[in-house]
Amino acid sequence: MNIDIPAAVAALPRRAGWWRRFFAWLYEMLLLVPVLLLASIPSLAVQSLIQSANGLPVNGVIDTLLARSLNFVWELLVGFIYFAWCWRRGGQTLAMKTWRMRLVSIEGNAIGWRVVVIRFAAAFVCWFPLFPLWIQARHHPEWIPYAWFSLGLFLAPFFWSLIDRDRQYLHDRLAGTRLIFAPKQLSRAT
Repeated sequence: MNIDIPAAVAALPRRAGWWRRFFAWLYEMLLLVPVLLLASIPSLAVQSLIQSANGLPVNGVIDTLLARSLNFVWELLVGFIYFAWCWRRGGQTLAMKTWRMRLVSIEGNAIGWRVVVIRFAAAFVCWFPLFPLWIQARHHPEWIPYAWFSLGLFLAPFFWSLIDRDRQYLHDRLAGTRLIFAPKQLSRAT
């Protein structure tokens, strides 16, 4: 029995596997740390100038609520710019290139700004609260229930991918994107 596969289905790129996406995510987190550390240099410089101008000892610590809030917004903006630039410029961050994956829309096209914002926001809501809430819970036991809730949010995209019909992470499902396998391109000898 010969089964003909429609050309449109055969032309669809292969989805990146769950483990490939997971290890790319781990690698992405390792790469994001230096980006955010470098981005914190201007914040620390401004804080040091403010401390110096006010006759306070310059200790390199962002120590006021306003300064910490502005630093958080700055770091969030830098993180967004990093991901948005990579996703819009070819659908790949460095970790995605390493693990040979590309971010595309459900139709297989490049993604737009609306999709970038939705994907980043959904991932941020799930993954950001984990570490700050657990640090807070370590010093203040009344924060423990919030810390456990943040762990649930952290794991939600991974568990979602186990029950999703296409094995997509939650933020990919919400944004209408998918990660596809992007094999190495063979160079043509001329």
